[in-house]
Amino acid sequence: MHRAAAALYGGRLGDAEQVAAVSNAILETTAAAGDSDRARDLILRGQALLAAKGQEAAIETLRRAQQAFLEEAPDALELHGMWFASRGAQDLWDPRALRALADRQVELARAEGVVTVLPIALSLLMLAQTVDGDLDAAEASCDEIDAIKDVTGNPLPQYGRLFLAAYRGQAEATERWAEQIRADAYARGEGYGLSAVNFSEAILYNGLGRFTEAVASGSRELPYTHELSHAMRTLLELVEAATHTGEHALAEQAFEQLASVTRPVGTGWAFAVLATAEAQLHEGDQAEILYRDAIERFERERIPIMVGRCRLLYGEELSRQRRHADAREQFRVAYEVLSACGLNGFAERAARELSASGETVRTRARGSAARLTDQEVNVARLAREGLTNRDIGARTAEYHLRKVFMKLGVKGRAELKTALAELDPAAPGAA
Repeated sequence: MHRAAAALYGGRLGDAEQVAAVSNAILETTAAAGDSDRARDLILRGQALLAAKGQEAAIETLRRAQQAFLEEAPDALELHGMWFASRGAQDLWDPRALRALADRQVELARAEGVVTVLPIALSLLMLAQTVDGDLDAAEASCDEIDAIKDVTGNPLPQYGRLFLAAYRGQAEATERWAEQIRADAYARGEGYGLSAVNFSEAILYNGLGRFTEAVASGSRELPYTHELSHAMRTLLELVEAATHTGEHALAEQAFEQLASVTRPVGTGWAFAVLATAEAQLHEGDQAEILYRDAIERFERERIPIMVGRCRLLYGEELSRQRRHADAREQFRVAYEVLSACGLNGFAERAARELSASGETVRTRARGSAARLTDQEVNVARLAREGLTNRDIGARTAEYHLRKVFMKLGVKGRAELKTALAELDPAAPGAA
């Protein structure tokens, strides 16, 4: 089954006629076999529908497949199909299914000792951890993938390292991985790798404020929206880059293509992404309504990386309206959330906006609290100010707060005000 499904992912470098032939053959075979409720049959048919007839024709079958994978008893035979179900969760903008399927696949691969599948399962978990804003955990997953590769000798492109470097704002590392993966993608005839590179470069350059370069990378994905996955996610990056460079027609084009693959899905994540993109095409009250809607939806879906990024964009809009006090509030929260998640490029962009607005960005102290990492400090500050784990990003908060409490020798949030006083001399409760 997985070989047939894999044939559907030749992408832009593959043979379109071959993909069409494989898709139609799968549809004919599965139709002849009846409407099976087995997870692996549903995901195969769903992916064939996606390739042959498009997103809207495949949505219902892909959702049934995801549910079947989550409800059926664990079965090692389902491991390969589960990867495609997780891919479907991304295509359907479903963060809950993505998290659940990633956890389930890793758990099953470990229990069955299937080391050939575990790196792929961990790569999906890494994506879920990134959505959750826990880049430290995502990096740990990449480390485990590398350890398994060293033992098995099984090659696997370093997509995870590429994505992490981009989100962390590490230009040299991102560009190095991008060059390597792009060459490998051409050698293997795999369009997925090119899409991953363009998406990552657009994220990197937007975070660093190098919007012209983000436009160049993001524009390469415009012809491939139908492939979904990273291609459609790049469109949001392109809207942001193009609006900052004044290329409004390009931003409108990217928005319309993004709308075509988000509106039919109808999930909270999809609508939040669409609202973020649309807000950038408007000004004043209309933009503000859209930004507030997007932030609320991202918070509800527990996607802190986008909460932070959306607040940064909202702050920029408020600055253009000369509402500087309101803008500072958005920049301040954006900086704290983005720093807590480890999106250093975007966090530094927020810090620059804060400085331009006249507020000094708080720096690290040298006392006992200096033992905390940057991410731990920012998570602790958010918790001290009353944000819940859900506001910060549940997995990020739980992971870092445990380490914060241990390092500071405190038992809970109530003691953070005193413990963090040396970091923020002007904060309430400081000496």
